[in-house]
Amino acid sequence: MPSLRLAGLDGIVGLHLGIGHSLLVLKLEPQLKPLGLTAKQVTILWLAEANPEITQIEISRFLGIERATIHQFTKSLVRNGMIAIEPSRSDRRATRIHITDKGLSALDQARAIIARHETEATAMLSPIERRLLLDLLTKIHAGA
Repeated sequence: MPSLRLAGLDGIVGLHLGIGHSLLVLKLEPQLKPLGLTAKQVTILWLAEANPEITQIEISRFLGIERATIHQFTKSLVRNGMIAIEPSRSDRRATRIHITDKGLSALDQARAIIARHETEATAMLSPIERRLLLDLLTKIHAGA
């Protein structure tokens, strides 16, 4: 493929974030597929383990994804027995998510896959560069 003229696109942070995200997910998703999980579902399990009684609304806000989309992800996790959902005691409109033993087992396996994937994906970075990248991305996320 011939080299493309980028005409300023090379300086667009959002473009590089989007391409990087797409490439990372493209490589990760097939590795998670045998577990019956997507990257977003793993994130939901991870957050549910770390934050007992987290709500779908909190997950939606954190990920910047519409609540209806989170509902679809959680519906699949419930169907597969990885999470349980119950009404919140403080807000009847909200639902709390609890990770099940099956969900914990799947999450442990997913974490191992993600650790290998992260090592491969950032192999060209020094530990300092990797930390800097994480710090900068976290700063962008916090400011959004």
